[in-house]
Amino acid sequence: MLQEFLASGTLNLVYVGAVLISLVFAVITLIGAEAGDMLDFDLDADADSGVDFVNISPFALAMFGAVFGLTGLITRMWLEMSTIPSILWATGFGIVVGALAQAFFIYVLSPSKSSHYDLAAVALGREVEVIVTIPPDGRGTVAFDGAGGRMTLGARSGTGKQISRGQTVTIEKIVGRIVVVQPMDK
Repeated sequence: MLQEFLASGTLNLVYVGAVLISLVFAVITLIGAEAGDMLDFDLDADADSGVDFVNISPFALAMFGAVFGLTGLITRMWLEMSTIPSILWATGFGIVVGALAQAFFIYVLSPSKSSHYDLAAVALGREVEVIVTIPPDGRGTVAFDGAGGRMTLGARSGTGKQISRGQTVTIEKIVGRIVVVQPMDK
């Protein structure tokens, strides 16, 4: 069987590589998610480009890669398909299963998480305290007490002026986990 596998070309090695990389990716993602929850580490990089990207779950990517590789190996070794039909079948099945995994992630797993909530509903219009000074063209931090405990968010000045630590501000816009704030009129 090993000779048959090696004799059928490098495409089989690509398929095996896709399966192995997907498996390693799934394990690293699982360990990374658990370690991130355990360490409560959050790194946000936000850009307001006006372009929205679809968030594809690592679960869906891993499923695509695994199904792509397994389907490719089955079509090459057992069904003895040539290169192009094998790639087409593998890609097609990979996309279908990856899309189903993404739908499962969005519609089944995500809504059931108790930590998910609508940040806009909780924060927009809310009066919050600046805990790290917001520079004129930079980012500071605001905090407020919510139902789940103390919440901190990155903040930018809506006026383009510095807002000092300890001031009370109002959240007027949210971009990711960065809020745009206005000082309170006194």
